Amino acid sequence: MNAIAQSLADPTVRGWYLGFCLALVLLPLVAMALWYRRRAKQNSVDRSMLLRVSLLTLLWMIVNALALGVLMWADGVNGVAG
Repeated sequence: MNAIAQSLADPTVRGWYLGFCLALVLLPLVAMALWYRRRAKQNSVDRSMLLRVSLLTLLWMIVNALALGVLMWADGVNGVAG
């Protein structure tokens, strides 16, 4: 774990990791919007689809919290002041 914190102290690695986190936030939103729009045009939006979207959104939120939590943890370990 210490190696992760030390690698995130490097500005280049930190920048790439922030880019990854940004993609992790935006790409699933775009994918779900396109998927939902396609299904809506086919008039195949039903209760099971809404449940799937809700579960995917919950999973997506957990993954984002973990990814950004690692960054906050590394900042704490490395003593980075904001």
